[in-house]
Amino acid sequence: MYSVKVDLARGMFETSISGFWTLADVEAFGREANAAAARIAATGRAPVSLCDYTNAAIQSQEVIAAFQRMMENPTTRSHRIAMYTSGVMARMQATRATASREEVRFFTDRVEAERWLFAS
Repeated sequence: MYSVKVDLARGMFETSISGFWTLADVEAFGREANAAAARIAATGRAPVSLCDYTNAAIQSQEVIAAFQRMMENPTTRSHRIAMYTSGVMARMQATRATASREEVRFFTDRVEAERWLFAS
């Protein structure tokens, strides 16, 4: 369903999202993403996030709404968030869920996403 990996040396946490989610999945993901950001922030760095959305399924409206609420929460903040997927529908859903977040950008591949994430 998801994974969250922290790279303290780069000040980044990487997430991978797959499958069809439940509300419990959104809540658990939010807790883990917040914990990852807090670990990085404790080093004095502003966290950045790289999200692999290539295997994400089209989600229910209820799950998208919960994800949107999670993203609007001020504790769920990264300096930059780069999401990548080649799926048009998944990208449309993710775009809607993150519309209020100026620090989010979407890409079709990981290399392009990482390049933007670490650009000054």
